[in-house]
Amino acid sequence: MKCELSCCLDVLDPVLEDVPKALGQLVGFLRDHGVADEIFLNQFELAAAEAINNAAEHGCANAAEKFFRARLYLKPDHIELRVADPSDFKGLPGEPDLPTDPFEEGGRGYFIMKRMTDELLHEEENGCHVLVLRKQFAASGWQYRPGQSDQIVTDIADELVSSYELINTMVYLGEWLAMAPDMVAFMDGALEKLCAVTGAEIAYVRIEEKGALKLFRERGTPLQPIEQSIPHNGSQVEAGVFRTGKEITLPEGSALKEKDPLSSILLSSFVTPVVFKDQFRGVLVMGRTHPAPYFVAGKLKVARMVAEYLGIIVALGELQKQRAAEQLALRDLEIAAQIQLSLMPQTFSPIPGLDLYGTCRPALQSGGDYFDIIVLPDQSVLCVIADVMGKGLPAALLATMLRTNLHAVVASNVMHPEEILTKINQLMCKDLIKLEMFITIVCVWISSDRRQVRTTSAGHLSLMLQRANGSIVEIEGKGIPVGIFPDITYPSETTPFEPGDRLLLYTDGIIEAVGDDESMFEIERVRQSLDTSRLLSARKTVEKLLQEAASFSGTRPPSDDRTIILVSRTQ
Repeated sequence: MKCELSCCLDVLDPVLEDVPKALGQLVGFLRDHGVADEIFLNQFELAAAEAINNAAEHGCANAAEKFFRARLYLKPDHIELRVADPSDFKGLPGEPDLPTDPFEEGGRGYFIMKRMTDELLHEEENGCHVLVLRKQFAASGWQYRPGQSDQIVTDIADELVSSYELINTMVYLGEWLAMAPDMVAFMDGALEKLCAVTGAEIAYVRIEEKGALKLFRERGTPLQPIEQSIPHNGSQVEAGVFRTGKEITLPEGSALKEKDPLSSILLSSFVTPVVFKDQFRGVLVMGRTHPAPYFVAGKLKVARMVAEYLGIIVALGELQKQRAAEQLALRDLEIAAQIQLSLMPQTFSPIPGLDLYGTCRPALQSGGDYFDIIVLPDQSVLCVIADVMGKGLPAALLATMLRTNLHAVVASNVMHPEEILTKINQLMCKDLIKLEMFITIVCVWISSDRRQVRTTSAGHLSLMLQRANGSIVEIEGKGIPVGIFPDITYPSETTPFEPGDRLLLYTDGIIEAVGDDESMFEIERVRQSLDTSRLLSARKTVEKLLQEAASFSGTRPPSDDRTIILVSRTQ
């Protein structure tokens, strides 16, 4: 059986390196779908190279918006490549011929495309020039393989279900974290949700207390009663996970030491540490009491996320006990500060091609500032800075939800900033509207080759891009804050990022720092600080700007958090 398949490529602001990348994807698509004639593929690649190069080099030459769009259609008896660019080119007259001068370029590409294909047309579509190349197959060009494609569809469907379960659980836990009356109620709800999503028949939490791992909450009926307490330095599996921080999977039939409690409680189990701020607080155990296939990877992701929330709630409980004698307002602010700082990176591993540093200096009344730096699988880098409206514990909890949302969305292979902010708004808008709160966010994606940055803003302050020559360009934040309208999408802006360029992200605690004379620090002083720190590292530049804001404030304590990220391209 044969049918029609297609491959689509869209490239903005194309550069020379984009041409071989696009060719590799187009030829790879044909190979993956059964086109095996090497002569056919080589001829197509030559023609496609000329078509795409013409679109990138000539079609974009005088256009305000530079792009090329390639659409490859695999049909029963031929292939069709449609390459669009923003020009108004109508085609060359007459039959193509090689130029007499072997070093002359004009006409050579036209000749190659015409000779390597069966049909070459120039069309106009939505104001753009479209070059159409068609090439016929020989007797048997390709064969559709439904089994392979069906498996791809099945894998994609499984991944979508897994991502949905993860995000759904994350949203539930975030809401429940803000609404649960106490730690016991939160844990009961979390374990119930864990069992419902993963299919576990048993789930329980042990919390470390005075040298022992004590059973805190459980759900389900185990094969035998669960021991109420085990020593955290013992030989049991749970104790080992607590001490090392390494999770353990135990499918049915796994060999355990004779006296290990798990051997009599569950047939199969998964044990993961409960951690908060790099401190082990306990363990989470889930498993089954009846024969069944082991938990798939997506279910284990849900369990790890539940354990992360349990770590937060345990830490909150511990802080509440420590501050029980203090005033309620002061206690809430301290808890909020702990949660807020725990969300953000404290150390920065070297990233090739970049000098990068970020920090948050909370005000006395903790707010909802948040930043994150995430290295994506393809080595591109995502920088996020945000400011939750309000202060104290509510703002810190919303920052927690934002952080979990961000990591869940990125984990589902959403990487571009406009898609990330659109998805986060969809997930959080309903709750934010109920709370009458909103969040300003700016999201910056730095390409893996470090040549460009892609920025999207949800009502946040403008970014400052300082070029290597010292000039400064402001990239304005035009989007609407998260939590205002549920169905909006966010635009993005792509900007070249050259060696020596520096990008500054910050929150309004910097420019709204108030001096003893009631004046504000304002943007101009930020510009001056950047100009005088051009030879400094990212860390020293950030520390210098913070020190200048603190000196400007004099005896006045900061009224808002001061958060900064600086990214410099080093090569």
